[in-house]
Amino acid sequence: MRKIQLAKKRERWGLTLIGKALVLLVFALLLIVFVRNIVPFLSVENTIDAKIMVVEGYVPDYAYPGIIDIFHEKGYKLIVTAGTSFDQGHYIAGVKTAAGLIRNSLINLGLDSSRVVAVPVPPEVFKDRTWHSALYSYHYIRKHYPEAKRVNIVSTGVHSRRSKVLFDMVYEPEIELGNIVVHQPSVPERGWYKSSRGFKTVVNETISYFYVKFFFWPEQNTEITEPKL
Repeated sequence: MRKIQLAKKRERWGLTLIGKALVLLVFALLLIVFVRNIVPFLSVENTIDAKIMVVEGYVPDYAYPGIIDIFHEKGYKLIVTAGTSFDQGHYIAGVKTAAGLIRNSLINLGLDSSRVVAVPVPPEVFKDRTWHSALYSYHYIRKHYPEAKRVNIVSTGVHSRRSKVLFDMVYEPEIELGNIVVHQPSVPERGWYKSSRGFKTVVNETISYFYVKFFFWPEQNTEITEPKL
């Protein structure tokens, strides 16, 4: 009668002490490279000669005077503000979207109101908001400025590379796209991991960038409506 075996011995390969040390060394080197280079990588800037500028909705207040200076110095003709709706501040600000708020802020700082238009994303959009901002701003430009062939988007810090990828999906090849990066003081190039805000921002944007780069396939038949400010 054959003997029933409940277990059997198998030969396996395992790392030696030197092998484990080498793996740890490689991991440590990769971590150092990541820490030193991830902020410049995510904040990459490539500005082109254009007459239309698209300002993303999360660009902070401190950037507006500089945006106006660039607008005049570089001879821009139009600023398109993009952005989603928000849940607070409407009763004071008088607008319900980040796009409308930025437009009003730029006008309040002296920009000619005829040179800036708000193109917000509808309030029912809850996901893929940056991509929808690209979609709505693109359709506005193509409809009202069909001659435009080059556009710069204004993004903040480590969000910039992901924004560029998403806007490229929509704008290219009909419109060549460049970008202007607003410095993000809360996420310094060195020592970003020393604050919870810096750490969370960089880790979140790193994951989000690689998700967009390799796993994001947007809807192709999104209906474009005229959203309210």
